[in-house]
Amino acid sequence: MKVILMQKVERLGEPGQQVEVADGYARNFLLPKQLAVPATAGHVRSLVQLTAQSKNREERAKREASALAERLAAVQISLKRRASEEEAPGPADAAASAASPEESPAPAARPARLFGSVTAQDLSDALAAQGLAVDKKQILLAEPIKTLGVHRVPVRLHAEVATELTVTVEREA
Repeated sequence: MKVILMQKVERLGEPGQQVEVADGYARNFLLPKQLAVPATAGHVRSLVQLTAQSKNREERAKREASALAERLAAVQISLKRRASEEEAPGPADAAASAASPEESPAPAARPARLFGSVTAQDLSDALAAQGLAVDKKQILLAEPIKTLGVHRVPVRLHAEVATELTVTVEREA
């Protein structure tokens, strides 16, 4: 039996595809769960119209994501958080510098660590305060930010549109 898939079905196809399946599979599984409809002339005509609408909706979403990506590239978020004092180099760093003084310059202090962290939700809230709606799931923060300084955070707004957000974490006074 020929059917038109309405939803993605594993190992069978994507929405909008016409596939040939066993009669029992279509009657007992695909049609009752509304995963597919029979491939009649009327359904084929409506499928063409639905795919055109879907394509237009996808293009509009991509255009909106591109416009938002341009605005996000210009935005700089500045967050103030409580942090520890700058740490002096540890004993391992001092021993390494004593062993070979001419090879390495004076050891640098480690960056101050935050008492908390900056999460994707914090960034989403900061963007919302500036009038930019970005879901926390779109912010691709591998792990929360735990140090002071400037950080580049990737943001995926659409499957084909990604940008980076500049986040500055400063010490709270």
